[in-house]
Amino acid sequence: MKMQRWLTALMLGICGIMMQGGHSLFARTEGTGELKKWTGEQATADRSLRPESVGLLYWGEKDPNNLFYTYDNKLICFNAKSLKTDTVLTLADFEALKAQYAPDAPPLTALPEIVGIRKNSMVLHYENGYYIWTYDDNKVKLYTSMPAQATNFSYNKQEGHSAFTQDNNLYVVKDGVKFAVTKDHEPGIVNGQIVHRNEFGITKGIFWDPTGDKIAFYRMDESMVREAPLLGMAGKEETLEPTRYPEAGTTSHEVSVGVFDLDTYRTVFLKPCFDTNPYITGVTWSPDSKEIYTVQLDRAQKHLAVFCHDASTGEMKRKLFEETNPVWVEPENPVIFRPGHPDQIIWNSERNGYNHLYLYNTQGKLLKTITPDKEAWEVSEIVGCSPDGKYVYFMGTKDSPLQQNLYRVQIDNGRIKRLTKEDGTHQVRMNPLGTCFIDIYSSFDEPRVTQVIDPEGNVLKKILVSKDPLAGYAKPETRVFTIKSADGVTDLYARMILPPDFDSTRQYPVIVYVYGGPHVQLVTNSHLAGSPLTLQHFAQEGFIVFTVDSRGSAHRGFAFESAIHRNIGTVEVADQMKGVEYLYSLPYVDRERIGVDGWSYGGFMTMSLKLRYPQVFKVAVAGGGVMNWAWYEVMYGERYMDTPQDNPEGYEYANLLRLTDSVSGKILMIHGGKDATVLPKHSLYFIDACAQGNKSIDFFMYPNAAHGVYGPARKHLDRMIFEYFKNNL
Repeated sequence: MKMQRWLTALMLGICGIMMQGGHSLFARTEGTGELKKWTGEQATADRSLRPESVGLLYWGEKDPNNLFYTYDNKLICFNAKSLKTDTVLTLADFEALKAQYAPDAPPLTALPEIVGIRKNSMVLHYENGYYIWTYDDNKVKLYTSMPAQATNFSYNKQEGHSAFTQDNNLYVVKDGVKFAVTKDHEPGIVNGQIVHRNEFGITKGIFWDPTGDKIAFYRMDESMVREAPLLGMAGKEETLEPTRYPEAGTTSHEVSVGVFDLDTYRTVFLKPCFDTNPYITGVTWSPDSKEIYTVQLDRAQKHLAVFCHDASTGEMKRKLFEETNPVWVEPENPVIFRPGHPDQIIWNSERNGYNHLYLYNTQGKLLKTITPDKEAWEVSEIVGCSPDGKYVYFMGTKDSPLQQNLYRVQIDNGRIKRLTKEDGTHQVRMNPLGTCFIDIYSSFDEPRVTQVIDPEGNVLKKILVSKDPLAGYAKPETRVFTIKSADGVTDLYARMILPPDFDSTRQYPVIVYVYGGPHVQLVTNSHLAGSPLTLQHFAQEGFIVFTVDSRGSAHRGFAFESAIHRNIGTVEVADQMKGVEYLYSLPYVDRERIGVDGWSYGGFMTMSLKLRYPQVFKVAVAGGGVMNWAWYEVMYGERYMDTPQDNPEGYEYANLLRLTDSVSGKILMIHGGKDATVLPKHSLYFIDACAQGNKSIDFFMYPNAAHGVYGPARKHLDRMIFEYFKNNL
């Protein structure tokens, strides 16, 4: 989406800054004097350098105006109607209460997690135990204890039942008694868990019906998918920990949806609807629990359909509607029922270029477009609906692609009102009555604010206004502005972090921090403009850190993101090079000392830039990067590239193993030894190709790390990256 020029003009007026080669949206300079710097280890692990926050955040059930949250080891209740705040439980209180059930358990360092709320009680999770705390009489009892291997705990507040998975099977706890819903012991059968490798917005595998008496659940058969070997090193002896990994163009898994009745102990499975094995991307119960609606997508990801099933028999009752696109269709949301209208559903779709909302009846007739789908902005998330079904509350980019604000739209007439009044990036959760919202936001100028607002956007209470945790430190200057993409037309948002003592008469080395791929936006109107503290630390130590959200990245519409289709590593690389062209125009940039750094898709982009433009980038650090897209998984890879059989030219171009002859300068590759997202073989085969060509690179593997590196190893990672640039750039 082209930048809204009125916003640009406004921000230019406020900032009073013109940057060579681009239009500045934001700039902020801190006077430094003799202010201290934070260390690299502090940037990684010191929570005091991050904005203060509250925890848990749960709306009450007995009184939905009650907001429960934790702060300073206290469970606090704020009532949005009376505006009263009370401490209802302390860590010491809970320690005393749980002593009667777990006297030998080690003391807690924080209050346990709330996993469910009923009318007058909460379910609290501590280690493998789940406790019911009744806050009317301040008593606690053991609800159930779970096996150490139990995962995916799901609590149903209507009936007080719960479910969990263990060893790939689904279990239910009813009236305190555990029993198995599935008994699949064959290798490769998974029940009640996330399927399709977390794609399509899938975040869970267990779906309670509105009454709490039935469960729909995913069943995934991966037995036909090859096992990729991963090495486990938890003990003195290594173990083989294979993962089922369907690579692009190969046989994928099969997914179905089961329905278990807690009264009859009977399971039925929804009958297949597509001729071929579909991706099942959304599961929604009807308000009367008699029907289940699924969103299904073909293997090519160019054709989706919404189906209605009989929940008692599994039979398909009807197909509501279909969508097709020769590029891709990507359903990331299930259908949502309009409250008070059990015959109407709300649907998200990018069919006209930007994600907007549509109203259908349950027979599949389009009743109206809810948000204006000819306008170039996106609905990012549905927050909820008013109980009477009059309004839909949603997050969106209507005012700027750099922001996430809360809006409401009146379904009958399409009138939209922005409810969050402060510019920035908001995260919002609505209470069950639709009478208030918890709003957590940050912006260029605000580290973090946690507040409760009413349906008109008025602030009922500021729960916590976080102070600037970096006050007293020598803060770098962060600028956000736009440059033109390689097509010469599209505006790209860029972020530049300058050293605290920046002197425009000097020349500085530059680190280009890159991602550039789908579903990610690095530059936002948020604290530090979306940059992690480690990048700010690089700037403190004398580097300029530069980032561009190139075409292919998120929140700019379908055409912007799909520009990479079948040609990964082309337009997004060209856009990053426009960023380099901009850097070359700046007198304070040392052209001979430009480096590039990125992880995952950013690792692929880092290596693409270094290998295709070795004379430009002196140093590269690439973590967890895809080196050959034919080895990446089916769901993601085939959406953006089609199959290797259908698009051999695109896969060949993006195969970085072909480019090892271009290896020069300093390259550090990093990979997790247990990375089941981008398999370690990507880096290992690249290293082997370098050895065959007598090329030298540096490599580091974290044996027990997955796709991300966490814990103590994270400090090592960040220090290693910083020192690599410091010593070589």
